[in-house]
Amino acid sequence: MNSTLYPLCALFAWIVALRDVRRLPALLKPPSRLATWAMYVFFALIFTTGWSAVWDRIDRWTGLAEANTLITMCWVVCYSASALALLQLWTYQPHEAGRRVRFTVVSGVLVLAAMVTLFLRSDTVHQHQQSFTDWYGGSAEYTAYLLLYLAAFTIVELEVIRLCRRYARVTSRSWLRTGLITAGFGAAIGLLYSFTRLADLAAARLGADLSQWENVAEVGAGLGALLVMVGLTLHSWGPRISAAALHVKRLRAYAALAPLWSALNVRDPSIVLEPGRREGGDRPASRWRAAVRVLTDPDYHVTRRVVEIRDGLLALRPYLDHSVTERARTHFEQRGLHGDALDAAVTAAQIHTLLDASPATARRTAASTPAPGNTPADIDAELAWLVKLAHAYAEPPADLSETGRTDPLPTGGAT
Repeated sequence: MNSTLYPLCALFAWIVALRDVRRLPALLKPPSRLATWAMYVFFALIFTTGWSAVWDRIDRWTGLAEANTLITMCWVVCYSASALALLQLWTYQPHEAGRRVRFTVVSGVLVLAAMVTLFLRSDTVHQHQQSFTDWYGGSAEYTAYLLLYLAAFTIVELEVIRLCRRYARVTSRSWLRTGLITAGFGAAIGLLYSFTRLADLAAARLGADLSQWENVAEVGAGLGALLVMVGLTLHSWGPRISAAALHVKRLRAYAALAPLWSALNVRDPSIVLEPGRREGGDRPASRWRAAVRVLTDPDYHVTRRVVEIRDGLLALRPYLDHSVTERARTHFEQRGLHGDALDAAVTAAQIHTLLDASPATARRTAASTPAPGNTPADIDAELAWLVKLAHAYAEPPADLSETGRTDPLPTGGAT
């Protein structure tokens, strides 16, 4: 884990932190932005020093036995304090937030000073070859050092859980609420680290060896810190995920509508809103330019395709054969379809019949009315309905041999 997960986490954090260095003067004004940036920096430092390639060399670089342990734990305290300060800046009024953040910073400095003092006064025999019980039970000073560190870490994790749980309850569904829940969950996982280390101390006093649980401590520290950082920053980059997901959804819908659009366009080319920019033409360069336009602005092209399909369906309505509609409805009802799925299958059957017929098909005199409950509420409902219709149209035409009730071409939409 130290050789794979840690460098990946460190790389991610350093990319974010170094990207914002050029904006550091601007970050100094809003305290929450500075706290966020500091959290990334300390997170990167934790996993950089925890990376085995760096960890094994820190002692030689500093000339202090087990300096890697001291430095990494100091970074953890700094990271925890910055995460707590960010939450305090979010959840309290400016005056109260400022007071609490100052208390957090001062407490963190005092904890760091006490940790360094206790570590330097502890036995200097803490070496890698030492047994597990000697490591955690070697000296009173080192035990006090670990207890102070774990107490500070645990208090911060509990406070993060409390604040995240408290404000996630009163926040509407959003990326902020999801982030608070994620951060609280990460802090809860971080408590595994505290419990494991406390168990190590207790076991060492009893002469027991719990080194087989070391992976639990590493997962608690690494995964917990990662989730806290992700959760506390999710509101800033989460909407980009939503935008990307919507982008992909629109592109998939655009592709799904292609067969139905093409069939209606062959029947009536006048439905194209921009005749000079048809769907790419036959030349590769034209198709490439058309694909680039769609990828650049899928919302516009999907909306345009929806309108053009609707125009094509409206152009077919005067030629409806109501006997086809009633046979299709009976046929698909017997196969268990209902709601929009039934409407889509019936509509697809009508489209197949009309598009396969001669262009000179006589207009029907019976007036058509919208099917109740099938009026789309917005573009998303309209798009969802037309995608269902396109999928139904892509199926082989049904063999209609039964008679049912008469119903006009459905208009589509959410039921």
